[in-house]
Amino acid sequence: MSEPGPPPFTFEPRPFRPFWVVTAQLLLLVGGVAAGYGIGCTVIDGYGDGPASYIAGDEAGLATIGGGVAAVLGLLTWSLIVDQYPLQFGLWHALGTFGLASALGQLFAVVELDVEGRYVVAAIISGVVGAAALLVGGARVAARRKRFAHEVALIARGVPVDATVVDPGWEPDDFDEASNVITTSTFRYVGADGTSYVVRRRVTIPSRAPIEKGQHTTVWYDPDDPLNDKAIVVGIQHALRWNVPVPVPGRAARHG
Repeated sequence: MSEPGPPPFTFEPRPFRPFWVVTAQLLLLVGGVAAGYGIGCTVIDGYGDGPASYIAGDEAGLATIGGGVAAVLGLLTWSLIVDQYPLQFGLWHALGTFGLASALGQLFAVVELDVEGRYVVAAIISGVVGAAALLVGGARVAARRKRFAHEVALIARGVPVDATVVDPGWEPDDFDEASNVITTSTFRYVGADGTSYVVRRRVTIPSRAPIEKGQHTTVWYDPDDPLNDKAIVVGIQHALRWNVPVPVPGRAARHG
């Protein structure tokens, strides 16, 4: 009597939670403005370019420390949730938000202490860096959405075949210190010509949905170019990469 195989791979996409997105952004905005203001006041005072009676005291120090703590909390929160939104956001968006907010805080210090020159230039540079980070983030998201659309189109017109996990790429103790494991998993499928093929995919495996040896999934390949590895979609990787349900042959893939 043969032993039963592993249970089917299941993956429930992590839900979109606007509260945490807004919270992370607010922490970055408030933290960036406060830190930029505090550092700006401290630097201006340090160089003696402020009003003769001005001394950067506890207010500037508290703004710097409090803003820094808020910004770190914002970045930490963002890093914990950003993987849930591969088609909407990226880490660059957080860095861009902080950069622009920091520039605004520096400008507040410039206006309050009535200085100009290099301090205005420094604020402008911070703003430009922040804006550039947002542009990079937008470009990376656009590239991911293009890749996702390509996979969805291939699933719609490609040839689906059953595939088996021959090497999940992780060991039982890999999840002892991490909730996700980034590895390379290997899948085997038989093409329409009867030939057995192996495809390897880089995947981020969550501990709540581990890939196991012997599990089955679906592979779609381009009927016009069946040997093109870039035109092959592995159902498990598609779901994990884009945080969407595992696609099923005959059903339309869900768009982000």
